[in-house]
Amino acid sequence: MQEDEKRLFFGFSIEEPWPHLYPKGRILDEKSRHLTFAFLGNVPYDNLQKALEKFPIPPFQIGPVGICDQLLFLKRVVAQHVRWLVDGEKLKLFVSEVHKWLTLLGYSIDTRPFLSHVTLARAPFNEEEWTSWFEPLPCMVTGIHLYESVGNLTYRSIWEFPILAPFKEIEHTADIAFHIRGKNLSELYLHAAVAMSFKFPPFLKYIKTTDAKDLNQVVKALNQMITECDLEIGCPFKAVSYHTQLVEGEHWEMIVDV
Repeated sequence: MQEDEKRLFFGFSIEEPWPHLYPKGRILDEKSRHLTFAFLGNVPYDNLQKALEKFPIPPFQIGPVGICDQLLFLKRVVAQHVRWLVDGEKLKLFVSEVHKWLTLLGYSIDTRPFLSHVTLARAPFNEEEWTSWFEPLPCMVTGIHLYESVGNLTYRSIWEFPILAPFKEIEHTADIAFHIRGKNLSELYLHAAVAMSFKFPPFLKYIKTTDAKDLNQVVKALNQMITECDLEIGCPFKAVSYHTQLVEGEHWEMIVDV
C-alpha cells in the first residue's frame, strides 16, 4: 500500500438500543457499527478528499428509520437486515447517485443490488446460537460518513455529511420526552413510534400506518399502540400526552407518561 493510501468506504452511521450481551463471535464495537454502501478498498485519500467538495446531496434531510428485522449470515459475518419505515426508496436512490459519482471519478464500485445490513460480528460464531438470541430492534441513520478501516474490526470516520436526527430524547420531569422531527404527520407518527421502541423494542410489533389529519390523531394512533401492547404483553408506557403542539410545522415535543 502506498504511503498516501487508505482502506476506505462510505457508510451510514447507525444508532440502535444495542444489547449488552451477545453470543460468541468477534463483536464490533458500537462506535464502529455502520451500514456500508460504497466500498473503495485501498485508494489514495488526497484525491478523494478534494472531490468530496462535490459529494452528492442526499434527497433526505432527516435520517431514515427502520427495523432490524432478521439476521443475515454473509461470508463469515453476522449482520442485521434493515427494513426501512421512512425514506427507504430515497436512501436507495441516494446510494445509486453516489455510485454514479464515484464511477465518474474513476473508482471501481460493486454493482450488485444494495443490501441494507449492519454488521455485528465476524467469525467464528454459531448460527443457531445467534438465531435463537436475535430479537428485532429499531434503528436510525445519524450521518453519512467516509470511513477508514484501521484494523482489528475498527472503523474511523474521517469525513461526515451531517443530517438531522429523526428524534432526540430530552429531559422532562418524571416522564419521558422526545424532540420529534418529520416532514409530515405520517413521519411524525413513525418517528415517534420508533423513538418509544428505543426504550421498549417489543413496541415495534404494534406500528401501523396512519392517515392522521392533525397532531391529535397522531397521538391517538400512538395511544392505540400502547393499549394493544399493554393488553398482549404489558407496556411500560401509560399514554402519550395530548397537551403538546407542533413547532414550525415539523417539530414536536412528545411527552410519554410512564
